[in-house]
This record gives sequence, C-alpha cells and structure tokens, in this order.
Amino acid sequence: MAKQEKEIPGILVVTHGDCGKEIIKSAEMIIGTQKHVKALSLLPGIDPEEFLTEVQKGLEGMADGSLVMSDLFGGTPSNISAALVGYMNIAAVTGINLAMFIEAIVLRCNMAGEELAEAVLKAGREGCKNVGQELKSLDNAI
Repeated sequence: MAKQEKEIPGILVVTHGDCGKEIIKSAEMIIGTQKHVKALSLLPGIDPEEFLTEVQKGLEGMADGSLVMSDLFGGTPSNISAALVGYMNIAAVTGINLAMFIEAIVLRCNMAGEELAEAVLKAGREGCKNVGQELKSLDNAI
C-alpha cells in the first residue's frame, strides 16, 4: 500500500557545486516537479561544519527513512552523510547519477531507508553501460 504524503521519504541531494540542483532539474524534465526533494551545494569557502548544519536543517521535517544522495565517495558531502546516518533515521548513498535519482523518486512511495538505498544503488549500477558493447550484443542477437 502506498504511503501517505507526509510519510513519503524525502530526498536530499548534497554535492560539490550545483551538480545536485541540476540533477533535480533534469529529472523534473522527465518526471515532473517533485515534493520533499532538496539539493544543497558545497561551494568554495563553505566550512564543513557549516555545511553539516545546512544538511541537518535540510533534513528537518523529512520523514523517517529519507535518503541523502551525494556525488563522490570520500568527499565532504558523502562524509557528512555518513556522519548523519549514525544518529538520524536516514539512509545515504553516494555516486549519484540521473538513473539513481529517478529510481529514488519512483520507489520512495513504497520503500524507505536501507531498502530504498539498495534499490537505488542497483539502478545506478544497471544504468551504467558501455554503449558500443550493448550495440554489439544487440547485433549478435539478431
């Protein structure tokens, strides 16, 4: 059964620069405007402690099991996400791409937390293809 709107996990995208904002805009071109989705940008000169505070504020009001998606494993946005997983009821994934983000949007009505995170990671892996190899395999199948 689908969740009530206030129970639907939010998605917070935290990235270096405006990458997260642009992923959201790109996804909304495909699937329309989304509620409970935010992006926060780590810009030059922002102190990691200040960014941590911004991320905590960004998660305020989001449902339990919300998802934080970051760009680069080991980078400040990812490290802050990892720190928050330890004491907040959220899940976090890194290596965001458009396929992962769209999957998160689609699945969050029926999944949350770690279950949502695992499904999103699977979509990210499956969305990465060597186009030349894919075309060769199609030619060989004919």
